[in-house]
Amino acid sequence: MLDVKTAFLLWVTQTGTFSILLIAIWLHAPNQRHYLWFGLGFAAHALGLGLVATRNEIPDFISIQVANFISLLSFSCWAVGLASFDRRRPPRLFLLPPLLWTAANLLPFIRAEFAYRFAVYDIASSVGFGIMAYTVSKSAFSTAFYRQKLAAVWILQAISGIVFAGLVVTRMPNGFQDLTIKAYVGMVAIVGFVTATVILAKMLMDQSEAKLQELVRTDPLTGALNRRGVNEAFDEMMTRAGKPAIALLLFDLDHFKQINDQYGHQTGDLVLCEFTRLCTSLLPQGSAFGRTGGEEFAAVLSVTGARDAALVAETTRLALAEKRIPAGAVSTSVTVSIGIAVSAMADANLDKMMTNADKALYKAKGKGRNRTAVTNGERVVTVPHGRTDALDDQADRHVAILKRLAAFAAPDDH
Repeated sequence: MLDVKTAFLLWVTQTGTFSILLIAIWLHAPNQRHYLWFGLGFAAHALGLGLVATRNEIPDFISIQVANFISLLSFSCWAVGLASFDRRRPPRLFLLPPLLWTAANLLPFIRAEFAYRFAVYDIASSVGFGIMAYTVSKSAFSTAFYRQKLAAVWILQAISGIVFAGLVVTRMPNGFQDLTIKAYVGMVAIVGFVTATVILAKMLMDQSEAKLQELVRTDPLTGALNRRGVNEAFDEMMTRAGKPAIALLLFDLDHFKQINDQYGHQTGDLVLCEFTRLCTSLLPQGSAFGRTGGEEFAAVLSVTGARDAALVAETTRLALAEKRIPAGAVSTSVTVSIGIAVSAMADANLDKMMTNADKALYKAKGKGRNRTAVTNGERVVTVPHGRTDALDDQADRHVAILKRLAAFAAPDDH
């Protein structure tokens, strides 16, 4: 049977190892601050219990008051880590466990009696477990299944702590050697610790895998999907077809090289990012948008017909043409040419649609750029883009676009 001091030292070794591992992960990925807070929590737990294990070898104030304060501070760090994991602010009462210990030990009769101190520590720990259970239950990371399991483990540990505190006060032991329930306390602590660690590790691994998948599918500059992401979005949309047709829109920013040459690549990058923000705000819900080349982009959306796709394209084109983009001390404007291919969901083939949309884009650029062209069978139809319509000044922009689409059915091969 291990004595209490040896058990403490083994526990310190284990939690200290976790601390080093988590802080090392944070140093490798400093933007993931939850690893830092989890690591600091384990470090505080290890340091606090390590000081407790040196009781009778160092001053009691350090091995009791300071040691247990530091140990309880681990709950505060873990609560902050959980909130950081969910990208939220820490819970308001995250410092309550160590403060509760400090406040209780201001009372001389608690400070002088082992049983009362043990009970206060257990109650403060229960509060810490309760705060963590509450924090994880209000979070949105991982899945509800794992969050509920983790919260349940911590709630059980909180209840156990209160029960142990009551038993200790009833039996009034004079020290760890007289604590007849220490085996049960240790067992509950170990089982709860291991279970919670396994669940939390699974949640962290799932998040890391999801981020890795996102990086594989995402353009690092604009945050839009990359070509692979667009391909996967197309396949996914085919499985949840809500409308009878699917449209592929290819965008090519006009004279983009001139923007880079005249204003610099920083302005060029800003143009790409602004265009991405514009498109993602204007595309219908459920659409997918990605960057497929230097200044080339693509969108996939479910539609009822070609007119829907052309309306979206024209809305985007006009909005971009009117947008002013900062370029040093001045501002500049950018236009875009758009090629569209539409297919019935049942017959959709991405490679064929890409070829047709590229053919339409080539026609749009050949007709003077800053316009939309759509494949219509074997023909390519360019959407009239002139602004000579005799419209009332109060007319809605969408009405103007629809009027321009009135000639959409007529082929333009000139």
